[in-house]
Amino acid sequence: MTEQWRPVVGYEGLYEVSDLGRVRSLPRVALRSNGVPYTIRERVLRPQRNSKHVNVTLYKDGVAQTPLVHRLVLAAFVGPCPPGQQARHWDDVGTNNTLSNLLWGTPSDNQHDKVRNGLNHNANKTHCPNGHEYTPENTYTKNSGRKCRICTIARSKMTV
Repeated sequence: MTEQWRPVVGYEGLYEVSDLGRVRSLPRVALRSNGVPYTIRERVLRPQRNSKHVNVTLYKDGVAQTPLVHRLVLAAFVGPCPPGQQARHWDDVGTNNTLSNLLWGTPSDNQHDKVRNGLNHNANKTHCPNGHEYTPENTYTKNSGRKCRICTIARSKMTV
């Protein structure tokens, strides 16, 4: 399969982003601050990693911006971010910016991804703070959390 390139939204004619999560500058002539022209060659930009995700530095009219690559890919290939949604990595690997791994979704969808991928620290707990195992028979699921049935019954007997 060949890599597909699309213009970066807001930077058309300056940069392109691929469905593999790479960003490249397009060849052009720009002006330095003193008015002297210089040539910018086409090249794939080197991504920078912040805490969990990857960004690149883009320049337009002398102003630098550092957008997240996954948002650039989604905006170019899927469309703008719907209100109340955010970019999601299906596999929860913030450096995997391939189009097939990205989608828009709610913050709740993002949390469900973490549970599905085994990255939610609460979902990984196998025992309650008192050491009772979370089994289907010993677990109350309420709202978005779990409670130990043995501990809940013990607390209710203490308050009676």
